[in-house]
Parts: sequence; C-alpha cells; structure tokens
Amino acid sequence: MGETSQRETPMIRFRRGLPGFPGDRSFCLLRWGSAGGIYSVLVDPADPSVRFLVVPPGLFFPTYEVELDDATVAQLEITSADEVLLLVIVTVSERPEDATANLLGPIVINTVRREGLQLVMSEPRWDTRVPLLAEAMPARDSQDSENKEPARCSS
Repeated sequence: MGETSQRETPMIRFRRGLPGFPGDRSFCLLRWGSAGGIYSVLVDPADPSVRFLVVPPGLFFPTYEVELDDATVAQLEITSADEVLLLVIVTVSERPEDATANLLGPIVINTVRREGLQLVMSEPRWDTRVPLLAEAMPARDSQDSENKEPARCSS
C-alpha cells in the first residue's frame, strides 16, 4: 500500500476495536499517495500489517448519509458535527476500477478526542462492497464535514 511514516502522527483510539480486530486498539491515520490525495490509511502501530485504506465517502457517494444514534454520540463524546470525520474502508483489487467501499460499516472519528468506532448499520440500501466508481465523483473544493482533511496523529 505504499510507504507511510508513523512519526508524529496522531493516534486514534478504538475502544472496541474493529470488526474482526477486537479489543482496545489504536490506529494512526496517515495520508496515502500524494500530499493533496484523498486517500488515507489507518495503521495499527502495534501490528503494521493491520491497515485499512479509507476515504471520506462524500467524495464518491454524494447522497450517502449516516445518522448517528444517541449511543454513538455519547460513546464518542461528540458535541458538534464539526468534530466528526466520516470515513469508509476501501477494498482494492487488481484492477483499480473494481475497487469497492464498505458503506454498511462506516468509520466515525471524533477528531477532537481522537476516538473512533466502526458502525454496523442495518440500512438495507447500502452494502459492504459498493463499487467506488459507481457514482460520478463531485468537485473536491467542497468544505463540508464529509470532505474534511483527515486528522493527523501526534502523541
């Protein structure tokens, strides 16, 4: 997945881990690709082989919305929508045009507290393998919270 540096990068704590990776875990959110690129990688510094390519969903799925329930808001201690970074995990295959996004399990991060979790939604219209290029990619100059720069970690 390319070279990434974990020096002076912020740690994001996932108290419940991620599905398939249980337990209290911390991940670094690192930019992947060019400096202005849209992709990032969540990397477990305790086991760098555990990494997930992520992207803000609004860049590829402009109609995608996630409604956070009260339990999620309380668990992440979210006080404002401005604190929330929403990401989806991308699965890349041999052909880039076959990449998919997990819209059924978005990652929600409180960028102020550096706490995150992966939701498991029951919304029937979303799936775990939605083609990334299914919808036209809108202009990237939008400043809404969906397109917020990923938080950079520091200890």
